[in-house]
Amino acid sequence: MSKSISDSFNLTISVSFLLKILAVTAIVVGSYYQTTSNMANMERAIAEMHSEITILNSKMAEIEKEHVQELEHYNEELKETNRSLLQRLGLKRP
Repeated sequence: MSKSISDSFNLTISVSFLLKILAVTAIVVGSYYQTTSNMANMERAIAEMHSEITILNSKMAEIEKEHVQELEHYNEELKETNRSLLQRLGLKRP
């Protein structure tokens, strides 16, 4: 019931068809390599940016902390100046 392939079965492939298959395969492999290389470069760049952002965030937090301390110090100076002015005017007792 099952048919068998005869012994005289011949498979022929033209050289131009074989070259086309090789060219397409080379293009696909080259595209894959280029894509993976580009993705690796992007991942590396993202990791560098992440570390730079982390460093900048910590520097920014330090700057903000220093600024808050300066403002608090300035506020205390203003309070002292206001007290002394009020005392000079006689509106507040020492």
